[in-house]
Amino acid sequence: MDDQGVLFLKSTQSALRAFHTAEMEKDSTGKAKKRPEKPYLLLEHGQSAEFDVFFKPTLAQRLEGKIRVPVSGNSELDIELVGEGHNDDFTLDNLPGLAEDSQESNAEGNLEDDIIEAVRANHIKFGECAVRELCDKTFTVTNRSKEEVMRFEWLLADAPFQFSPKVGHLQPGRAKNIRVILKSKVPVTIKRHSGNCKVAKIKYQLPPEEV
Repeated sequence: MDDQGVLFLKSTQSALRAFHTAEMEKDSTGKAKKRPEKPYLLLEHGQSAEFDVFFKPTLAQRLEGKIRVPVSGNSELDIELVGEGHNDDFTLDNLPGLAEDSQESNAEGNLEDDIIEAVRANHIKFGECAVRELCDKTFTVTNRSKEEVMRFEWLLADAPFQFSPKVGHLQPGRAKNIRVILKSKVPVTIKRHSGNCKVAKIKYQLPPEEV
């Protein structure tokens, strides 16, 4: 259910194995024949089927969609989809935490309001981490400009978070993995903790091959 036509669903091999387009039934002569009906998935106990969801925005704006799954017994499951198109030169990509945390959904299958709100910003969810043990998450920064060199620096000096690398340069069209490290010596609950990144366009004094 996508009004803008920017969300796409693709089945994997596990889904194709469970996919059916018709059922077999016997006619008056006893011969088997196909009874056409809507395509459906038939899952045995313990069987799963996986799908890939793709988001291809055409405008720089926040967009919402929904996957509705009719289930036998006249029930339905709704999966909320939230994405944001951008045309920025410097972007944060592959942020972990939201999609993998399905337990945040409520009984009706909709994402909770605070999770949907978090998607509007760049958001990383760590979950529970043991005291005095290191937890880390990785995402990507990308320079999407065609000519400009970018310098980035993370402005987060206070513990328990650290970014690595803290400072770096990105050539046009290049990306770099960033590791966020969480380590606390005492029990603590952290929610909506902000970390700012300072980004600037720079020019090298030397030719690119000598930098």
